[in-house]
Amino acid sequence: MKQNVAIRIISGICNVQPHTIRMWEKRYNAFSPIRDEGGQRLYGPEDLARAKMIASLIKSGQTISKVARLSLDELKELSIAISESSLSEEDKVAQSIDKLFSALAIYEIESVRNEIEFLRLSLSAQDFIFSVVLPVMQKIGRLVFEGSYSVTQEHIISTIIRDQMSQIRLPNNDLNGRYVLATPEGNLHELSIMIADILCRTRRVGTYYLGAANPAECLAEAINALNCKGLILGAVSSDSWDYFKSIIPYLQKIDDRLERQIEVVIGGGYPIELPEFKNIQLVEIIGDFETFDNTFLAKVA
Repeated sequence: MKQNVAIRIISGICNVQPHTIRMWEKRYNAFSPIRDEGGQRLYGPEDLARAKMIASLIKSGQTISKVARLSLDELKELSIAISESSLSEEDKVAQSIDKLFSALAIYEIESVRNEIEFLRLSLSAQDFIFSVVLPVMQKIGRLVFEGSYSVTQEHIISTIIRDQMSQIRLPNNDLNGRYVLATPEGNLHELSIMIADILCRTRRVGTYYLGAANPAECLAEAINALNCKGLILGAVSSDSWDYFKSIIPYLQKIDDRLERQIEVVIGGGYPIELPEFKNIQLVEIIGDFETFDNTFLAKVA
């Protein structure tokens, strides 16, 4: 049997004076103690739990009149809500990411979608990329490598992220000339150029988004027709596309068909000795999105 306790015990546990406990009881009906043979108040386990919750909530700024008549479950819900509201934005994002990975572990796909959508709607486009998209994709990649999550789970989360990014609407400024965004033929890593497109637009750098796996001849034709300022090329290596073997021949094919000079940014690539091109005026190789945003976009915006 659970033991009832005297008022001094509750007072000590909650760090509240006994007369305050009695006032909560008499004026606000916060507790329902029984009395022993000598007339002393005895408080049950639920009264003790309520007293601890009420004392904590009052310390956080709530009034006794607001909380006294709430049920124990309602007190717990209010306490959780106050605790969550006091979290920093960074902590809230981290908490939400933890939730979506817990949901992904048991294939609760709609819960994963809801968390990512909540984060997209709660954050600026730039913060969504740097605080959610990149950390989540890095984490799922690591977990798949470790064997904690499957390749299918990685595909689930990347598909949801692509869908959510496609719903971000930003103006497409072209006052200083637009950049074409694409990946080379055989390279299906479209997520990288989707991220780059959003970051460009947050910096008011105009874009033409041409998607993944573009043959060099077709991409050169589009660049000529669009009269763009330059090309941002997603060049992440994969099993089907090798950066070191493919990037120079691909750029040479583009260069041969260009009708004017352009600059090229290679995202996700590595330093490599390049030949001299006729129309590709400048090749800038950028290894990460932080550098892309803080260095390249800050310069051209």
